[in-house]
Amino acid sequence: MRLFLLCTLLLAGAATVRGGEHAGPVPGQPVTAVFPERWTPPPERRGAIDFALSVQADAWLRHGVLGDPSFDSFERRPGNPIVRGKPPFNWPVNGFLFEDPKSGNWYAYVGHYLTGYDIGPELPKTHCRVHRSKDRGATWEDLGPIFDDPQFRFQGDSHPSNTAPDITLVLDGDRYHIAYDWASDNWAWSDALNPRPDAESGCAYAWSERPEGPFHRAERPILRARELPLRFAMARKYHRAYATSIIRRQKDWLALLLSDSSDYFSWGVLAMTASDPAGEWTDPVMVMGVEGDGYFPPTVEAFPAMVHDGYVYSQSTSVSRNRNFQAIYRAKIEEAHRPEAWRLYQHGSTWHSEFVVNEEMGLWGQTYSGFVDRDGQFQVLFPSRERQANVGTINLAVRPWSQPLRERTFVLSGHAGRSLTVLRYAWKHFSLKAELTLHGGAARILWAYQAPLSANRHQSDSTIHPLSMTRHQGLEISVSAWRIVSVDASGEISVQAEGPLETGVARSIEMSASQDGRFCLKIDQKARWEGALPVAAGQLGLLVEPFTNLRVSRFEIEGPFEPAVMPWLYVEALTGAGVTMRDWNMIESPIFRFAVGALRKTPGDRAKWNFRGRGFQLWSPRGPMFGRCELLLDGRKLADLDFYAESEQPSRVVYRVDDAGDGYHAVILRSTEGRLVVDSLDVLN
Repeated sequence: MRLFLLCTLLLAGAATVRGGEHAGPVPGQPVTAVFPERWTPPPERRGAIDFALSVQADAWLRHGVLGDPSFDSFERRPGNPIVRGKPPFNWPVNGFLFEDPKSGNWYAYVGHYLTGYDIGPELPKTHCRVHRSKDRGATWEDLGPIFDDPQFRFQGDSHPSNTAPDITLVLDGDRYHIAYDWASDNWAWSDALNPRPDAESGCAYAWSERPEGPFHRAERPILRARELPLRFAMARKYHRAYATSIIRRQKDWLALLLSDSSDYFSWGVLAMTASDPAGEWTDPVMVMGVEGDGYFPPTVEAFPAMVHDGYVYSQSTSVSRNRNFQAIYRAKIEEAHRPEAWRLYQHGSTWHSEFVVNEEMGLWGQTYSGFVDRDGQFQVLFPSRERQANVGTINLAVRPWSQPLRERTFVLSGHAGRSLTVLRYAWKHFSLKAELTLHGGAARILWAYQAPLSANRHQSDSTIHPLSMTRHQGLEISVSAWRIVSVDASGEISVQAEGPLETGVARSIEMSASQDGRFCLKIDQKARWEGALPVAAGQLGLLVEPFTNLRVSRFEIEGPFEPAVMPWLYVEALTGAGVTMRDWNMIESPIFRFAVGALRKTPGDRAKWNFRGRGFQLWSPRGPMFGRCELLLDGRKLADLDFYAESEQPSRVVYRVDDAGDGYHAVILRSTEGRLVVDSLDVLN
């Protein structure tokens, strides 16, 4: 933990993502296979398509835990990292980048943490330092901490508050205004859940006449954590506020605060307003989070927000092991205090990591921070971490604001965990031509993929579920070898063929799988293998191992295809609803579709699948322990479902919607009587 604790197509500038109109529900029928045996696609779906072109970006699955094939156009600036951790503050892993309109100088306000976000009464205090560049990021100087008042106490407090790692800043008139998170000097992580009366944390305000400081702190904070139960309806779950963005509006001030929920592993963004930032602030309102009935990607943290051209952009990053997924929401500045004002602006394909030491752990801490300069360039600061040295790094990158995606080439990276992506279409026979650059470990080109998708668990640092690694065939390549594998429903790997490769990182791949089961493989223009493989319809995709970087400049597939049916396990629904797993039993039983499911220990609660698609099929068993629930799509009630039966009945499709409009949707099961059972959901593309 820390104190500062499916894809959209963008062709020319980022566009707001909207779901389609919802069609009426169609009662479901039992389905016995993901892909039917008789499978004759129409002739118009037989041409070659290069899925390494950004015009096809929408075809790839992007997910906060599984991974994100990103077409983003960011380029690294020279001189990275601009800040690297050193004892005792080994983890500078968050930052805010600001261009001063008065001087033209750039300022990086960097949070300097102890290793592992360690914090406690006897430890050095986590703090924010000001770094200045007078040459637009080419060189930097460390100007020291933003605060130099070690005896400062908030009004009525008995302990100083010198822990203040992360800030955002805005210029208004002749003053520079900041919001920052803080903790009293006696605060420890145990106080997050069980606070002592004199151990405090929260968000606060300060100002200065210069971006370097000194900053003058307001005597009263914006919000204290102990105030949440009195001022916020969901304080029982979201018990802490930190990571605050401050925004000047026409007539008032807006603060966007990040809030977390311990073992619910949910994060939400709270909004507060004030006429005077040093005075009284309104009670917090959650404007983004998993609590709503609409689509929202779970397990992401949002900080810092950015203002540009009349909008507030809330950027968030995944807290999974692979650390490569981003989502961006935005709202008009004057409406950003209202939940209904926020719209999903970009889902994935916003960021990629390079294969360099200072980016080994992906985006570590929070997401990137930046501004659009006078030339229309989006200048950003981003945090990462070196794996072996275990030190944080602060780095710079740039891209044209009006061109978020490159025309060709995406990157799929694995960091502490694997990354997996599949296309939203299925092929039974095909030919593939690919151009890849592989750094690190191994990557696998997948075909005939029929596995259920899911994270392995509902919490931070989650990775790919073991069942998502089953039911496919693949070509695995490394720096010096290749092999063709078949993976069965239990995850057992059978090697069909293998051989050495000339050492290198750039590869050209040609493979074909014919209707009669003949498979041909060329690598780097050399024939490597020809033989028989099982014929099965399924998706094509990519898998990369930890600490592996795969750059794909061509992924051209020719052959008839159909929209894929993509199964999602129960873990996705529990994560999407932000439940606590102590309230649920995980069950292994053949009555569930994939022999695993979940049953709530007591009546109540809900489950929520967030997905990209045009419709869905809900699967569930029936039995004497199961109760009733409501079924909702994007907040609209579709049906009352009864899963009770005198004897156990195996899972089948109990409800189907064929055309909700291709977009971002949420399917919710809300308990109404008895214990809620959760199996799986098919997404229809």
